[in-house]
Amino acid sequence: MRPLVPLFAFAVVVSAVAAGIGAADAGGSSSTVDADHPRRVAIVDVGPVDDSNRSGVRPVEAGSTLLVRGTTNRRPDDNAIDVSVIDGPDADRFGFDVVESWGYDGVWIARLPVPANATPGTYLLEVRVDGDSDVQPFEVVERRSATLGAASLSDAVRTVAVENVSLPDGGYVEVRDGDALAGRSAHLAPGRHALVVVPVEGVDAGSDLRAVAVRGTAETVGDTYRRNGMPVTVPVPLPPVGPTPTASPTPTASPTPISITPSSTATVTPPPTTGAGPGLGVVTALAAVGVLGARGVGRS
Repeated sequence: MRPLVPLFAFAVVVSAVAAGIGAADAGGSSSTVDADHPRRVAIVDVGPVDDSNRSGVRPVEAGSTLLVRGTTNRRPDDNAIDVSVIDGPDADRFGFDVVESWGYDGVWIARLPVPANATPGTYLLEVRVDGDSDVQPFEVVERRSATLGAASLSDAVRTVAVENVSLPDGGYVEVRDGDALAGRSAHLAPGRHALVVVPVEGVDAGSDLRAVAVRGTAETVGDTYRRNGMPVTVPVPLPPVGPTPTASPTPTASPTPISITPSSTATVTPPPTTGAGPGLGVVTALAAVGVLGARGVGRS
């Protein structure tokens, strides 16, 4: 009778190998596992788009734009990431975004407009790709409003001065002529500014100017500040036009009198009484005739 030990040992080895393979498959550590697994997508940052340099989850204001940044280990060639708000007081008013491309590092970015009439509160954001998903709560808060004081145009230097400017998140003051941009200030830090001067171009008597408070960073210009859904603006009055000149004569318009100096040839000079000449002889002869005539009258 053959010993059963070798056969028993072989069975034990086969069982151990099978158990090891099963454990490797369950733990995902086997070298035969697909490199794309596990399929994952994650939310990293949530916040306002005009404050994208900060990380973490931050409140966003109603009427602003929500920026979502995350990572994935999926390849973009045959995948897309769906981004949407699935819960909250006005979740149904939010739109959605579809991210179809990202870099080799797996970092993706999505943007969602926050409705201006969204009720402040807690909302739930969801991202999904190929059956995998991640969620992140975030807060919608009432939007802080900017303020602009009186604005005036200096016609001499072509600048608009705006007083008492308050920009809660920083940004710019723009001057618009209708829908056209006439000028923009330098970037302004968050807070209050006593006077902001904006250089303008292309302004004439027919311009319709207004100063507008605009969000933004030193690198990018954002959307306009709003109050009750309307842009924060103030009119820029044009300098008054002077009265139309009248037709009354002025010293420069009146004809200048011409003074004519008599020439020496046109001057008649009486003959001298002490000198001799034809004039004196005529006078003497006339005087003699007068004397003779008088005598003749006396004799007769």
